[in-house]
Amino acid sequence: MKKILGILFYLSIFILLTALSSFLTFRFLGAQKTVKVPDLVGKSLVEANKIIFQKKLYLKIEGEEFSTEIPSGHIIRQDIPPGNKIKEGRTIRILVSKGPKRNYMPYFIGLTLDEAKNLARKKNIHIKKVIKVHNNSFEKGLVIAQRPTSEERGADTVVLVISKGPYKVYYKCPDFTSMTLEEAKTIADRMGVELELVGYGSIVASQKPSPGELIKKGDIVKLKLEYKEEQQLRWL
Repeated sequence: MKKILGILFYLSIFILLTALSSFLTFRFLGAQKTVKVPDLVGKSLVEANKIIFQKKLYLKIEGEEFSTEIPSGHIIRQDIPPGNKIKEGRTIRILVSKGPKRNYMPYFIGLTLDEAKNLARKKNIHIKKVIKVHNNSFEKGLVIAQRPTSEERGADTVVLVISKGPYKVYYKCPDFTSMTLEEAKTIADRMGVELELVGYGSIVASQKPSPGELIKKGDIVKLKLEYKEEQQLRWL
């Protein structure tokens, strides 16, 4: 009998302690106020911290993502939806924007147009416009300028300037006849024209094009050479 009474005593103590523990737990939890979760999406970290501080909540940054809609440093998402009611002291986890993904513009200068198109395709950049101009420093067909430059970021279109080669410079063909070969070469070099020599000798007997005809830089002037009698005597 005593044994049964002892068991009942200890059982009563256990039930009493359990009830007291439950009462204290609910009393403690009930002492915390319930707050409404604010909408943090689109707000900067400074703004969000002010709001959270007033609500006696905490923020934790879970990560960052690129976004074309939310500016850099602003909140993209929150784990507890706005409007939900939670106890003070809870932590709201957020995802922060890194802004739009920006790539450096490639360096196109010196490439041919085909090479530039291939590079632009690989980098997902659209060639918006191609402008062709004369240029004395770059060969025909090469990229001589670009907008934006390779030092700028963020653009997905580019304008390329392509060389049309040097300007065409026209001259009246000099009268090379009766000149020595050395004199003819000096004038041709100064004008930027090529000489095609026919025959042997050091005196120009005839030429094509004729004197006075229009020629341009890079053209070929054909000269027919001959020996003069006094030259032949000089070699004897």
